[in-house]
Order: sequence, then structure tokens, then C-alpha cells
Amino acid sequence: MARLKSFGFFLLAFLIFAWIINAYIVVKTKAKIFSKPESLPLVEAVIVPGASVYRSGRLSPVLKQRMDGAIAYLATHPGPKLILSGHAIPHGYNETGPMVEYARRAGLPLEKMIVDEKGRSTYVTLLNSRRNYPFRKILIVSQEFHLPRALYIAQSFGFEASGLIVAEGEGTMPTREYFVRFKDFILVRISKYFHANVSPS
Repeated sequence: MARLKSFGFFLLAFLIFAWIINAYIVVKTKAKIFSKPESLPLVEAVIVPGASVYRSGRLSPVLKQRMDGAIAYLATHPGPKLILSGHAIPHGYNETGPMVEYARRAGLPLEKMIVDEKGRSTYVTLLNSRRNYPFRKILIVSQEFHLPRALYIAQSFGFEASGLIVAEGEGTMPTREYFVRFKDFILVRISKYFHANVSPS
């Protein structure tokens, strides 16, 4: 019984701590999230974080929304580069290949795109962008529930980051996002000791 009470106490403490972290991330990034492209500051690069791709190569609805949002933005703001970041396994599962083809079919030339095939998570996508490319003023295009976490990570790496919402108000935040925010908050804190220098070489 004592062990059960202790477990219950620690579970409650964890949930309260996770809720506080979630609220902190939302408040810290709220001012940098926009639903209208005309409200955005000038940026040097637009980042589309990867999401699921079907075996046929068709983009999942989440990824299609992100790509459509980025393509629409670049149609009226042609200056920035488009960074397509996702998970890609040689001769296996691939997110970035279909992303590139989707952008090409929409009329974007290859020279406008930068492809990061090692973006297996939002954290890694932004770490790779910070290390490998010179852009510091960035726009992340994603769903409303995802942007607070993405911008929090970007800010921790020193980006001047803004977020453009796609599918505003559509559905509720997935339960998974609640815990991934907690995970990435801890990861950002720990990584400061291992990635003190994340400037591109």
C-alpha cells in the first residue's frame, strides 16, 4: 500500500510538472505564432518538418498541410530558401523524397530547396539547420499544436524563429504532444552541455 501511495504521489507530481512545462512553452512562444502570412517578419528560410508518408509515396494529411502552407507562403514571398527535413532511410522509408516531388509539382525549382534527410525529429531537424546552414531568421510551417514546441527548440538554438499555422483550430492537440513537449524541454536543457557550439562549420 505504501509503495502504491508513493507511486501515485510521483505520478501526480510528474503530471503537474509536465503541465507547468507545457504552459511555459506555450506562453514563451505565443507571440511568434501567426495565422496570416502578411503578419510575419522577413525570414531567410522556411522549414517544413517531416511527417508520415504512405507506402505509395503519398503525403499524409499532416505533411500535405505543411507543404501546402509553405508553398503558398513562398508563392508570395519568393526570397527565402525552403528546407525540407524528414526521416529518410536508404532504400527504405523516405519522407524527404516525396516532399521534394510535391514541391516540384507545385512549381518550385530544385535550387530553391535544401533537403535534410536526417531530420528524424523536430529537435534534430532544428539542430541540423542550426549546424549546417547560415540562416538565422526562419519560419517554421506546421500545425497549431506543434508550433509551440518547434519554436521553443528553435529559440533555444538562437534562431529568430516565427511559426505559420496550417489547419488552424482543426481538432485537438494529440495526447502524445503533451509528453513530447516535456521530453524536448528536458532534452534542450541537457543538450546545452553537449551542443554548446552549434554554429555551421
